Amino acid sequence: MTVFARREAQRWESNWGSNLGRFITVPRSKPPRIHSAYLGVIRVLLQMPQLFFIGGTGHVGGAVLDRLVELHPNVLVKVLVRTQGKASRLMSKYPKVQTVIGALDSFDEIESSCRAADIVVNTAPDVTHEASYQVILRGMKSRETKGYYIHTSGASLIWDEPKGSKDARVWDDIGDIGDLTSMDVTCTHSATDKIVREAAQEINIAIISPGGVGGLSPSIEHPTPITTPGILLTARAFNSGFQIDEGQNRHSWIHVLDIAEIYLKLIGHALDGNATVEGLQLWGPEAYYFATSEEISFADFITGLVPVLHKHGVIQSTEIKPVSVIDAARASIWGKDYKPDAAPPPEDSWAMHISILYGINMRIRGSRMFKLGWMAERGSVVDTFEDVIAAHLALEQNRGKE
Repeated sequence: MTVFARREAQRWESNWGSNLGRFITVPRSKPPRIHSAYLGVIRVLLQMPQLFFIGGTGHVGGAVLDRLVELHPNVLVKVLVRTQGKASRLMSKYPKVQTVIGALDSFDEIESSCRAADIVVNTAPDVTHEASYQVILRGMKSRETKGYYIHTSGASLIWDEPKGSKDARVWDDIGDIGDLTSMDVTCTHSATDKIVREAAQEINIAIISPGGVGGLSPSIEHPTPITTPGILLTARAFNSGFQIDEGQNRHSWIHVLDIAEIYLKLIGHALDGNATVEGLQLWGPEAYYFATSEEISFADFITGLVPVLHKHGVIQSTEIKPVSVIDAARASIWGKDYKPDAAPPPEDSWAMHISILYGINMRIRGSRMFKLGWMAERGSVVDTFEDVIAAHLALEQNRGKE
């Protein structure tokens, strides 16, 4: 290998991994020709767009990654994963995807990977991880050219009180953008959203904010929605269906494969260097995209779910019981060992977060995503319950055997 080729290989290796063999095969029987072969391939690799993915094994992230690999094979993709086992499983499905072993507190690895990437996609949880996002943005700000950051927030930003009632404001990501970008930092997601927006001068930023996400994902680790375990634990505790009061509160939902297409729309525009589409600014402090395709009352949601749970033996009764948020939170912790007189979980716990979801309104309108040319193609998430519950119970059974 020539000195130049070796230097370029070391540069690429330091940023994006050393396994060139995933991309090329050099004939070993003719050593004199290896030099030019490596040199040509390295030049191509260094010209390829580079994307760093945080949360790529999650329910949403796995769906985005699957489509990304399919639609953009010319993009070098690197994914943050927690363990070598996850890395091996991911690379067995996507041989050209590379991995970084680390968590959201692996600051050095995250910063260097973000510095090297043209595009960073983050579908990992943002609540309680503000330090991680400062590191992501610091890495991107240190690039020689302005990069693209696609951040995942959530419509729990606009949750109301969990009363199970239907009267609530419908929030629009264009018409209400002034209110959405000035929410108090005590609102869920608001503090992290603010950190991201403040970087808009130095980074092309966009925030995707889904309501509830349902349906099966091609994720290697989390094919079923993150709300599924809590809902099943609560149903098992009551041995029936449940709702907060009358269950008339309404949620915006989207199929995981439909939300993946919103990310792919933005990734495509980033790769093409587009700043606007039909007069819409794609990036910047107001580039906030609600992701939703339907609105469902919790009563209709649980009415669709109960027969599936009963069929699979999760519950014995098809009754739908009115319960309080506190009781639902206790139930989501204890499951079949539910203790009605147990102390309620902390207000900032995941159990309380999910239980509040049962009773709040989360009504959003995604005007920006329609301007991107996006349209939902999957049916209602209610129609996915049979497949989702069957898959989740199979995962539970497999984990029990380990």
